[in-house]
Amino acid sequence: MEIVSGAFGHEKVHYVAPPADLLETEMKAFLDWFNGSQQIDPLLKAAVAHLWFVAIHPFGDGNGRITRAIADMVLARGGGGAQRLYSMSAAIEKSRAGYYEALQSATAHEDLDITNGFNGFSIV
Repeated sequence: MEIVSGAFGHEKVHYVAPPADLLETEMKAFLDWFNGSQQIDPLLKAAVAHLWFVAIHPFGDGNGRITRAIADMVLARGGGGAQRLYSMSAAIEKSRAGYYEALQSATAHEDLDITNGFNGFSIV
């Protein structure tokens, strides 16, 4: 699976997802981590879950929407209150170019080093 933009003959490949034969293994690792009992700050867990799922890119369409829902779910679970004052979709819409730049930076290398990729992007 490739994320591509541009006119025919002038396409730009933004990201190449792992091969299909690794999908089951990658999703199992993600779900084991996601459902695990580790104590991680909800904001950090939302960011890592967001990047990890979108990097696996398991579907032909809808990965971004599912990824934002996963991040919002983590944030809502960790919020502790009845009201939620943040939204991943709203934050991405507010800084779409910054989000895609950070995402491309974080997925540019195989180890998914996120320590530098998201420095300029904030969901709050």
